[in-house]
Amino acid sequence: MDKTQFVRRGQTLLRGGEFGPVWRVTQGVYRLERLGMNGLSLVQLALPGDILGAESLCAEPYAYTVTAICAGEAEMQPSNGDFTRFGLLAKAYLQQQRRTHDMMKLRGGPVNERLAHFLKLLARNADGSERELDRRDLPVHKEIASIVDAATETVCRELNAFLPARVHQRPAKREAWAGDELAMAA
Repeated sequence: MDKTQFVRRGQTLLRGGEFGPVWRVTQGVYRLERLGMNGLSLVQLALPGDILGAESLCAEPYAYTVTAICAGEAEMQPSNGDFTRFGLLAKAYLQQQRRTHDMMKLRGGPVNERLAHFLKLLARNADGSERELDRRDLPVHKEIASIVDAATETVCRELNAFLPARVHQRPAKREAWAGDELAMAA
């Protein structure tokens, strides 16, 4: 099995109920979903640097289905040796607390604050630094709306305050009879 997995938007990296290795997100953002009575429900997001599938260290199947909302990449993590396993579990535990707090901020409060927090999470790199976002870095509006629990139209409108749409300007039309051309026509 390849140690690095490239994942397209909408592609599943892990399936709940299956067994497999532990992964670390190196690029992209992923939905962690759990199967319920109404299908898959969003539980939290995974960001660059996050550990996925830590439950497999306890001989348990994956608890969540993990799907990329943006193109991304994940690296398989070695889990041989007690020290390595303990380190991965400790990272996963602390990560769980941060991501739970993030989900609270994404699901409650004014939509513009939820969206601002989502964009901040999306701009985060694996090393903790932040990068400038472009609209091409974003998931589709319907996906964002699902994450921040808002209408797609509201997300579209509010996004313009954070990342204005690029306006493609056409070159100015030249006056057909201006300046020298007018003189040549005479």
